[in-house]
Amino acid sequence: MVWLNTTGAFANYATEAGPVKEPQYLPPFVHKQKKWNYSRLINHKFNSNCCTVEIWGKASIGVYLWKHILNGETEKLQGGLVYYGNKTIDDISFNFRFGPGIIQSTVPSDVEFVVLVLNGRSKDKIAISKVWLDYLPLYKKLRGAIVLLLGDERCDNDWLLPYMKSRGGILNAAFMVYDSTLVDNIEFYQWPLGVAAYRKFPHVLPEQVDTTSSRSHVCNFLGTLYENSSRHVLMSVIHTWGLEEDCIILGRMKWQPLETKETLETYIKALLNSDLTLSPVGMNTECYRIYEAMSLGSVPVVEEVVTPGHCDHNSFNSPLRLLKEYGAPVYYIKDWRGLPTLIQHDAQLTLEEKIERRISVIQWYKGFKDTMKRKFVGVVKNKFFIDVPLFT
Repeated sequence: MVWLNTTGAFANYATEAGPVKEPQYLPPFVHKQKKWNYSRLINHKFNSNCCTVEIWGKASIGVYLWKHILNGETEKLQGGLVYYGNKTIDDISFNFRFGPGIIQSTVPSDVEFVVLVLNGRSKDKIAISKVWLDYLPLYKKLRGAIVLLLGDERCDNDWLLPYMKSRGGILNAAFMVYDSTLVDNIEFYQWPLGVAAYRKFPHVLPEQVDTTSSRSHVCNFLGTLYENSSRHVLMSVIHTWGLEEDCIILGRMKWQPLETKETLETYIKALLNSDLTLSPVGMNTECYRIYEAMSLGSVPVVEEVVTPGHCDHNSFNSPLRLLKEYGAPVYYIKDWRGLPTLIQHDAQLTLEEKIERRISVIQWYKGFKDTMKRKFVGVVKNKFFIDVPLFT
């Protein structure tokens, strides 16, 4: 039995295996969070050309921030040891520095305001991040600091708490990836994982994507088959229902941190040649594949399961709070046994309907990045230069 609505290319499904549903424009986060009110900051008087903010990237998510969110450019310095860029946004001059040549003694010692992009995914990465945070007080002119943290996939980020100003530390605020329960939109803000910049996934502009041609396959999944994961269930469903011809499937048993030029091209072609991108849970529900698919007009089909650990599982929006808050064009599925029904429905769409959906997905993602840009710049302004309530 299948139920679906008739509002546009997306539909809600209910099967014996579980629901496949279209996201709704949900209310703001339920748990101790406040609603973003950027208009208050826009209307606030701000001294033109008064301020410079350094962005020091010690994690590749900094490249996503700079190139994909802020639309900044970089130039290669010191033989590729350092990448540098400058961009003025809302009267703030941002200097971006990234690369192995960025260490505590090579960044500007007279820094006043800094956004430090750090990796907190593992114990060794946390140790490196702590070295940076412990060094910040040695910059004698430093007046404000914010961290953008690639957090732990289990949301174990309490190690950061002693560094926050509310606990007597030096950090004015922190942007955090994943559904951390620390997020309150006062001191902690949620940030998207984005695309895998460390794997050289490109910054794709909407006009660069072919949205009008027929795509050769219905769906794709290229990824690691973790032991005892639902990814094996997905592969079983694909095999049982004979979906190999409909979907581009390439699984590997071991995770590879880097892509070759050939594997990256294969992956991008798979996204471009299919209208659905299957996204089973890995270490966390949120993964790079979701954002990469949307950038190329392929709809993510996301397994809606909260992964083990301390990520939020109580709020109405969990998992993937940020995407649900902004109504991401994503199919959510509880059980991969419902996939054949979804594929059957998708095969019935006309090319015109698929084109409309591709454009909608790409434009949503562009708008989402613009919103994250405003949010980032707004928090920087508020925490460093003025004191205007941004949330109600």
